[in-house]
Amino acid sequence: MAEAVLRPISTRRRVGVFYLLATLLAWAGWIPYAAQQAWGLGWRIPVEVPVLAQYSPTIAALALITMDGGIAGLGRFLGTALEWRVGPRWYAVALFTAPTMGAALIGLHALLGTPPPSLLALRDWPDHVANFVQSSIQLGPNTSVGPLGALKGWAASGALQATLVILGLAIANGGISEEAGWRGYALPGLLPGRRALVAALWLGVMWGLWHTGPNFWLGVFQSRWSVLSIPIEYCLGTLPLSVLICWVFINVRRSLLPGILFHGSYNATFFFLTALWTPGKPVVSLLEWVGATIVAALLAIFIGRRTLFARVPRNEQP
Repeated sequence: MAEAVLRPISTRRRVGVFYLLATLLAWAGWIPYAAQQAWGLGWRIPVEVPVLAQYSPTIAALALITMDGGIAGLGRFLGTALEWRVGPRWYAVALFTAPTMGAALIGLHALLGTPPPSLLALRDWPDHVANFVQSSIQLGPNTSVGPLGALKGWAASGALQATLVILGLAIANGGISEEAGWRGYALPGLLPGRRALVAALWLGVMWGLWHTGPNFWLGVFQSRWSVLSIPIEYCLGTLPLSVLICWVFINVRRSLLPGILFHGSYNATFFFLTALWTPGKPVVSLLEWVGATIVAALLAIFIGRRTLFARVPRNEQP
């Protein structure tokens, strides 16, 4: 089934078309919003627009699949992508790799004389999450009065609601918004004729450079040229993370569900350690987190070397 779904649309040329479309769709939401903030324009773009632009990889992939194979082709793709019977160990890898990284960093800090913050710091958990949602979805003084504004209010209403909000955001903004594009569409197009590891690294670069969100464009419009380093810095994380999710993706016969959960777990753990446990005082630094991701990727390369170093024939899909 997998070959029948993607072979007609998996050429490298079409990966380029996908990447161009995903980038243009993202820019269509990010650039006008940043311009509005930079120049104080009279018209107002809701904050939901740049948030929706983050879904451009998934939107682009589903649009191209439908254009190529029609509704039937889209149905076959979704049937493969949403296959959940992939084995419990891969769900364990997806859900617990990032928390294990975080625990290892906290343990290392403790060995070096810096104990973790007290759990009492989570007494105001709903406020932590509500403030995080506010800072994450907003660029500038305007407050969302749409669905995202309501989400902030719901997060502030209780600990359970706050937890559901942060888990939902972690899965939706990253896993659901991007995985159908990067792993579901682009990776199968990069694999033929390459070793899986090489394809994953190529995809990691593409993925990282795509990250030119509203803050990037706001800096460009304000001539703060230091923001040009933002997509390059993203690449430091997306390269090893691409290897990790690629390793899972190939071993679960191209189901996207473990990758979505991996992406969500990674985001949620990162948010918790850098912004939610002790707001304003990250438990781990960004550099430490990137370092832990690189170590995890190297372990995956060692454990999964037979998969990741295998060269996929040009006329075959994995």
